[in-house]
Amino acid sequence: MPAPDERPATVTLAEYLGTRLRQLGVDHLFGVPGDFNLDLLDGLAGGPTWVGSPNELGAGYAADAYARTRGLGVVVTTYGVGELSVINALAGAAAEDVPLVQVVGAPRRAAVQAGALVHHTLADGDFGHFSRAAAEVAAAAETLTEERATAQVDAVLLAAVTHRKPGYLAVPQDLALVQVDAAPLARPLVAHSDPAALAAFEARLTELLATAQRPVLVAGQLVPRFGAAGDLAKLAERHGVAVVTQLSARGVLDPAHPAFAGDHAGRMLANGTAELVEAADVVVHVGTALTAELTGFGSHRRPDADTPFLAAAEAGFGGAPVGRVLFADALAALDRALDSRVGPRYERAEVPAPAAPATGGPLTQAQLWSVLGGALPEGTALLADTGTSYWGAAGMPLPADTVFSGQPIWSSIGYALPAVLGQGLAEPARRPVLVIGDGAAQMTVQELSTIAATGVAPVVLLLDNRGYTIERALQSPRAAYNDVAAWDWCALVAGFTGGGAGYADAATGDELAAALGEAFADPSRLRVVRAVLDADDTPPLIDELARLATAAKK
Repeated sequence: MPAPDERPATVTLAEYLGTRLRQLGVDHLFGVPGDFNLDLLDGLAGGPTWVGSPNELGAGYAADAYARTRGLGVVVTTYGVGELSVINALAGAAAEDVPLVQVVGAPRRAAVQAGALVHHTLADGDFGHFSRAAAEVAAAAETLTEERATAQVDAVLLAAVTHRKPGYLAVPQDLALVQVDAAPLARPLVAHSDPAALAAFEARLTELLATAQRPVLVAGQLVPRFGAAGDLAKLAERHGVAVVTQLSARGVLDPAHPAFAGDHAGRMLANGTAELVEAADVVVHVGTALTAELTGFGSHRRPDADTPFLAAAEAGFGGAPVGRVLFADALAALDRALDSRVGPRYERAEVPAPAAPATGGPLTQAQLWSVLGGALPEGTALLADTGTSYWGAAGMPLPADTVFSGQPIWSSIGYALPAVLGQGLAEPARRPVLVIGDGAAQMTVQELSTIAATGVAPVVLLLDNRGYTIERALQSPRAAYNDVAAWDWCALVAGFTGGGAGYADAATGDELAAALGEAFADPSRLRVVRAVLDADDTPPLIDELARLATAAKK
């Protein structure tokens, strides 16, 4: 055995990959086995812990959520049938700036070279179909070769963590256990900014902010992706500059933070942030994404040539980057630039808490979000699935130290249930709380079995309104395609969890309050609360979203 401070001269390619993943903070691998990846999985057995899922898409969603907390997530599949099941998750990670790496066990090189008509292919001799598809949504994609395997692994992983975008690695079956040079493992994977570009960005930023009287920072999803919420909070408090958060960055500043001015989605949110941003003399975009829903369908203040922006691997002004400036370096430059500002500090206005609706009678959306907001403990991870769940939760006040997560850009229904698995394993001290509609849950509900098996104990609030209520609000509320089949959720939860989960139905506000109180008081057990709602009842943000979406069609 080599001494603890010595590395062997060679390791298997699988061991090399496993070590690199450990170095980058990955302790769990998500996926589904298949014959083309079995050698790879055997070789990874001494590395990160394997977490098997019922299907590859659920594993991809779990790895996405893991990456949001850990800075990198990995899903392992077999070739063709497995990897194509994950491509939806991979594309979602691209849209949402998530460093999700897909590792695919690929056919043997001899089969590829011969154009063999083997299973999991299109039987046309072309083995590149699926890697080409992945390359469309990945920051870097490689099919490993014996000559360059370690360099290819390093390049894909470094691209993923640098750009906070997906990566793709195809490992031929006969390469997984070959010996490779271990020497590169002594060198950490680190990217660097261009010093000249960083200096140019900081100089102009300092000039713009020096006399700014009403600067506003718009925080976007790259702030949580880079784990920079604490740095942003300290910066904002130290310099007294207002911060508004896009919905994709909700929760990066605690609600009581003196610089927090509110969530921002153009004029879709009637909370004063649109007016604050309009009146600002300098608006700095800190890791934002300017999509339709995140900007209130374009009702935001549009960036101009003097609008600084910080992106994952570049920074600049307006639409023009000055060069390669990594996000952490750009944020530090912003901190230094604000040192020279001589303007007044932001004075936050107190916003009265909304009145709680009465809890009697059949449960309504207004009651549900009021009850959940009052019951949600501090220090949880609130995951909201696309649709009524996300847009309801987006309008609900958050307790302190709450991680808020969803897919406001990609908006793939069913994402958040497997995401509970990834979030729970990535940050075991923070209990996940899931809000999901019945239609979304029907997409990925089998992942409850993996959640229960791993010991993750979330509170799941299932909104049962008999279908796709957000689609009903947008168009054709009586159309049959907006309905879903009725399920026996109590029996289903028991079946997927082996009877180990708690379950309750709630049809009134009082019943919901009691069920949630009991669920939050029992942190050791998975708890499911089914909230029975009217099919046409919607939270206020859904109504505004529908109004803006309809107007955008005209």
